[in-house]
Amino acid sequence: PDSMAPSLKLFYFNMTGRAEPIRLALTIGGVEFEDVRLTKDEFMAKKTDGSLPLGSLPVLEVDGKTVASRMQSRTTALAGLYPKDDFVGMKAEEVSFCIEDLGQLVYATFSEQDLDTKIAKRKELVEGKLGEKIAALNALLEKNGKKMSVSDELSIADIHLYAWCTLMTSGWLDGIPTDLFAKHGKITECCKAVAEHPKVIAWNEARAAASN
Repeated sequence: PDSMAPSLKLFYFNMTGRAEPIRLALTIGGVEFEDVRLTKDEFMAKKTDGSLPLGSLPVLEVDGKTVASRMQSRTTALAGLYPKDDFVGMKAEEVSFCIEDLGQLVYATFSEQDLDTKIAKRKELVEGKLGEKIAALNALLEKNGKKMSVSDELSIADIHLYAWCTLMTSGWLDGIPTDLFAKHGKITECCKAVAEHPKVIAWNEARAAASN
């Protein structure tokens, strides 16, 4: 490894969520990092002692200094997955911001305690605003006219898309169908390309083994 490379620690819970695109980007880019997975008690302790800049996760520690981190462009640039062309970089961020907006629609249902009500709300989202925005995202990717989402090469936009779509269709979210993206060809195509990347396959296999 590069002796000048920063020492990285990524803090999140023992789940995919918002940290997974960063984990995957660093893994694909061959950037060494410590994948720190906190329990709820450990998270609360860090929140209480002020270790978390904004009181939430994920947080990236760089050479002992912390920064609240979701899809930090500099982080993904370390992995060589942030587009070098400025306009393509803007397009990549456009996709990521769209995914964040989609995520917020679903995350807003997490606080609903009644399961039947939660499922009903999610069904309404899938048939309404969420479904419409997914279709709009697919149309945007098609209009870009590239092999992947924003260029002919793998970028952070593809990894973010893959991580989010995988979470949404995991079966873990009651009321969100596992075939949510089945009729959205370009989204499916981009996610399939990421899923078939050798380092992503190895990452997923290692995580599956660790959870058994």
